Amino acid sequence: MATHDVNLGVGNYAEDGVTGMFYHAPAGTALPAHKDDTLAQAWEEVGAVAADGISFNPNKSYDNLRNWANQIERMIPGTDSATMSVPVISTTEESLKTIFGANNVTVQAATAQHGKLVNVDITTNSVPEAEAYLFIMKDDDDTIMFGTTKGYISELGEVAFQPDAAITWTATVTADRWTFVKDNGQKSS
Repeated sequence: MATHDVNLGVGNYAEDGVTGMFYHAPAGTALPAHKDDTLAQAWEEVGAVAADGISFNPNKSYDNLRNWANQIERMIPGTDSATMSVPVISTTEESLKTIFGANNVTVQAATAQHGKLVNVDITTNSVPEAEAYLFIMKDDDDTIMFGTTKGYISELGEVAFQPDAAITWTATVTADRWTFVKDNGQKSS
């Protein structure tokens, strides 16, 4: 699924090796095993990620179980999920359905009176359905893939509409399990 929005002036990993693509698919969709795997047809491109890039917070914390003498007997994993902060600079039907949930977005075809209309019902009590998420980054020969087979858009940051900046939808993806794969691009003969 390629980005062809020339107005962004942003490349696409799959086409020319430029970094920063964000994909989603139905929850449970398998993540690619390595960079040369063809993405399953279920994966759809959400859009380009802003130059600030994504931020991963593993939230890896532990709770101490203490005995009567207040000494640590055991440590158990905390309950916070890991999160990925994603500043998306594409304002498209696909990005809005991903961020706000497909059930909250309606689309009307273009007519003689107006262009294609994308209407978003923004409510505070509506959480988008769980989905699989994938981020692909490239640095020289190295390719990094970061993904989850079940995550939620759990937060949306403040959105500024400014004359000299891209509209940026900073979404937080929350998941209990993430997969990180780094391929150094050096194949054996």
